[in-house]
Amino acid sequence: MTERNPGTGPAAGMRPAVARALADLGDRLPDLVVLAADGRALATAFAARHPDRFIDVGIAEGNLMGVAAGLARAGQRVVVCGMAPFLVRRAAEQLRIDICRPGLDVTVLGVGGGLGYGTLGATHHVPEDLGALSAMPHTRVYCPADVHAADWAVRDAVLGGGPRYVRLGAREDPVVHAADTPFSFDRPGVFDFDGPDSTSAPGDPDAPGDAVVVAAGRTVAEALRAAEAVRPHGRRVRVLGLTAVFPFPREALLAAVSGASTVVTVEEHHVLGGLATQTALALAGRWHGTFRFLAVDERPAPVLDQAGLFHFYGIDAASIARALVEPPPTPE
Repeated sequence: MTERNPGTGPAAGMRPAVARALADLGDRLPDLVVLAADGRALATAFAARHPDRFIDVGIAEGNLMGVAAGLARAGQRVVVCGMAPFLVRRAAEQLRIDICRPGLDVTVLGVGGGLGYGTLGATHHVPEDLGALSAMPHTRVYCPADVHAADWAVRDAVLGGGPRYVRLGAREDPVVHAADTPFSFDRPGVFDFDGPDSTSAPGDPDAPGDAVVVAAGRTVAEALRAAEAVRPHGRRVRVLGLTAVFPFPREALLAAVSGASTVVTVEEHHVLGGLATQTALALAGRWHGTFRFLAVDERPAPVLDQAGLFHFYGIDAASIARALVEPPPTPE
């Protein structure tokens, strides 16, 4: 799926789009039940249409997973909605043992994964969610970049069956995909940015960028801005935007980096268990070049909004641009 120099569009929140998707799925699937933990933003429309299939358990995320598991074992298709930090951390044992280990049909929608809740601080940050859920048995993990990717991810997760986790934005995210983008689990979006001297045809799969940036979620927009910013430097950049992050699309990655001299990963996540880890494992022994990774580090987060935290941790567009044009540091 190649998307040509799209830039980024106006920001939009994922929650309204996901709420519409759940309501639509509720109309189509009489066995769909939606659960929440003291939060109805994602389920308002569903609950209005199907009040007998919506349950709010209150601030009790562990119990929430137990109820979801029981309903799934009884033959229901279940969606769990809540704040990502509390679903991922507070209910980790129940999620792993009750839902993921037996492979039950439960989709977990985590709002505000990564650094999405910004100024609310460390209790509300969860920069390990994608890696933690990727390590759960039988679980597929999604990290959509915008409203269009979120709509597809939720529908694909619910219709696909089995344990699923979808990281959703807590605020508004730049729109990077066209509304009619044909998403696929194992085919990430490919965005090509040619340098000023390029003679390749638009979207030519045989003329990849000399640098590839691998991103997911909110960092896709940052990567697109960086790719545009380095065009005057003569760099031809390909951005690989992942909506589905686990199982990791290794073959798509290897195809995207063929001929590239530099690969940069950027993620709103700790380096362990995230895009850098998965990319390095996929490239090991099969690609040779300069590999750089930008990720959330172990420093305590200051009180900043999401954009400020991106700058603090060096995962914003300016940091990606520097990684693309500056020589790698010399080993000491």
